[in-house]
Amino acid sequence: MKIIRIGFLALCLMMTLSSVAYANISYPDLSDVTGVSVSLVNQDPYPAIAGDIVDIYLGIENIGGESAGNLVVELEPEYPFTLVTGEPAVQNIGTIKSYQKDNYMKIITYTIKVDSDASAGSYDITVKYYEPGDSLVTEKSIRIDVKNKEMAEIIHIDKTNLVPGKQNSLKFTINNVGNAPLKDMTFSWVNEDKIILPVGSDNTKYIKSVDIGESVELDYQVIADYNADPGLYELKLFLFYDDPITYEEKEISTIAGINVGGVTDFYVALSDSSGSETTFSVANIGSNPAYSVSVIVPRQNGWQVSGPNSVIIGNLNKGDYTVASFNIISTQQMTDLQDQDIRTVDVQDITRQESNGLIIQIAYTDTIGERKVIEKEVAIIGPKDIGSEMPSGITGSFETYKWYILGFIILITGFVLYNKYRKRKLIDPQFKIKDLYRKFNENRGR
Repeated sequence: MKIIRIGFLALCLMMTLSSVAYANISYPDLSDVTGVSVSLVNQDPYPAIAGDIVDIYLGIENIGGESAGNLVVELEPEYPFTLVTGEPAVQNIGTIKSYQKDNYMKIITYTIKVDSDASAGSYDITVKYYEPGDSLVTEKSIRIDVKNKEMAEIIHIDKTNLVPGKQNSLKFTINNVGNAPLKDMTFSWVNEDKIILPVGSDNTKYIKSVDIGESVELDYQVIADYNADPGLYELKLFLFYDDPITYEEKEISTIAGINVGGVTDFYVALSDSSGSETTFSVANIGSNPAYSVSVIVPRQNGWQVSGPNSVIIGNLNKGDYTVASFNIISTQQMTDLQDQDIRTVDVQDITRQESNGLIIQIAYTDTIGERKVIEKEVAIIGPKDIGSEMPSGITGSFETYKWYILGFIILITGFVLYNKYRKRKLIDPQFKIKDLYRKFNENRGR
């Protein structure tokens, strides 16, 4: 019981000492002066957006016992803020009564614009307030929070032409052209014709972030349908990202054109050679048709053309083939054809073949209207295979078996001589080989 009483007395003593100490704290007496203060009450939007307009609300209070008459408030905006056109910097507030504060404060509004190039952050703006005729001017800085506007654009597609049936790399470049980082983005594309499709992945990619002024490249492996008709196909592009200010998902959608078609390829082979006329087979082995096709034998070392060196064969769809004939001769037979009208070949031309290959050019117009030229080398077995009267295969056969024929002739001759020597030896045992040789010379002399 004594312990409780002692504790109660100690508590009372502490409360008494605290009351005495609090009573001794001195506060300025504002009962006979004005105590005007200005503060930022609100801003709309919050935070302000670079490049946009923001309304700021200033609260004016008087915590003094004297009224403030004809109070003037003046706003002095600095970068990145400017007053909108027609907005006055000076506002006459009138009288602020004594102790007019809290819920009774007077609120005024300024409309200002934020520079579009402003970086995200907090910026100070100066407010002055004074009474007309009074030399005392009070300044105060209030702070405005600014955020950047997010903006992205798909600025580049690296490939605008796809060859049907062939896998290609298709790259999209997304650029951040705003003044704030872009985060948590999702990019996708779709071809509603289903002619162009992604390979090895789906059509959606996630991007964590892209800084201000930076870009990101998205790579897809795609294939255009082999049976697709040549032409321009539409891609729809979508970019989604989260707005860090409103926390809402924003969408950018646009379209791009991809051409399916373009170039093709050819196979050229020696088909026939009769006299000086040589025929070549030309096949379109690519994925696209070729228009206005011409076959050309360009000037080259080792070969010359008598007559036209180009033949127009028209259009070739994929898988089709045709033939083209030329009067071609190897320069090894030129000595036999001096009187013929032969197309002159510049001997200074650098040969593109050290073998017996013949260069053939295929000129054509592709499906996007561009003129293309493809070179092919046609293998020729020997220089006499073109422009020679000898039937095909005879020259090659003789070259292959001539040593066998020569050996066979030597063998037969030796066999005949041996039989003659043997017969003479039976008649005359003294007969020798040199006698056979002498007898051969005597017979030849007669």
